[in-house]
Amino acid sequence: MRRRGRRLVGLHRRARAGRRPHPLHLPDRRRARTFPWQRSWWLFQNSPETLAELARQAAERTIKLGVTTAIDKGAGPGDYLVAELRDAIAAGELTGPRIYTAGYGISGPVPSIEVMKGWIQQNVADGADLIKVWADNCSDDTLTCSSKFTFEQLKAAVDEAHALGRPIAIHAYHADTAKLAIMAGPDSLEHPEGLDTIDFMDMIAMGVTYVPTIDHNRYYKDNLAYFGYAPGKAAEFEAYIALNLATANQAFLAGVDIAMGSDAVFSGFGENTRELEWFIDAGMTPLQALRSATIEGAASIGVEHEVGRVAVGYFADIVAVDGDPLTDVGVLIGDVHGVMKSGVVVP
Repeated sequence: MRRRGRRLVGLHRRARAGRRPHPLHLPDRRRARTFPWQRSWWLFQNSPETLAELARQAAERTIKLGVTTAIDKGAGPGDYLVAELRDAIAAGELTGPRIYTAGYGISGPVPSIEVMKGWIQQNVADGADLIKVWADNCSDDTLTCSSKFTFEQLKAAVDEAHALGRPIAIHAYHADTAKLAIMAGPDSLEHPEGLDTIDFMDMIAMGVTYVPTIDHNRYYKDNLAYFGYAPGKAAEFEAYIALNLATANQAFLAGVDIAMGSDAVFSGFGENTRELEWFIDAGMTPLQALRSATIEGAASIGVEHEVGRVAVGYFADIVAVDGDPLTDVGVLIGDVHGVMKSGVVVP
């Protein structure tokens, strides 16, 4: 392998066989009242300095798993923190994956389409690499969700994001909202269960990538007390995981593009790649699961020409594992022994 700067310029046969975050200011919490999944507030009870340290640790854990590129799909009230982390990593001041961030994201409701467009324009002006819309409002108590936007509003959001040169991801936990989101034509659809064959055909026709995030609900189930859930919630999480896995299996069989996403939820960093095991359960081969974590993930935000492959002209990202990931994806979860990002070995 030969590299010039951060990118590969040639492959030999053997190779083939930011600033440091400054003291931060918490945003006005009134601005964030519509941010979904309110369990995030325990995180923001920490000092700005503690938050910066938690973010640094999360980035370091993530890249040491072999995740050299990460997509932050809406940090809500933590958008300022992720943007600073992105910039510090890019400047070589902190260790972590290259980050593409959606900034604050849009959780609604919005009074008009013009306001929706204005919010997207503001996200872009604030430095967002992509746009994230939470299309439904979800309850921690009941694990149910309700739609927050009309189809017309979602379509306007997609069109505005694309007009500004930004990919857009739409969060939709359940099929009713997801069906509206699919027809709006986002670049990716996050989380949903309960989709059917017609939905999958529409996703293929519209070029929508499915990001199931099956494992993050396993993470909640395994840490009920930590997140303040009652013990009885475990069965509800298991039921949702089963539906989510079944939908991923059906989408895979239908030929939908699927990308790996961890939805690492504040303290789940370090377990980001466990989603690969679920993809094997969903019917993928190890190679197909690896593509979901590389090529498909890159394509979902339009950077498939610079990350996601070991090829000339791409960022020189290499992961060394103890074993053969083409026969066992588990080696990418527990047996990573070295990571190179942009031609530099991660310490």
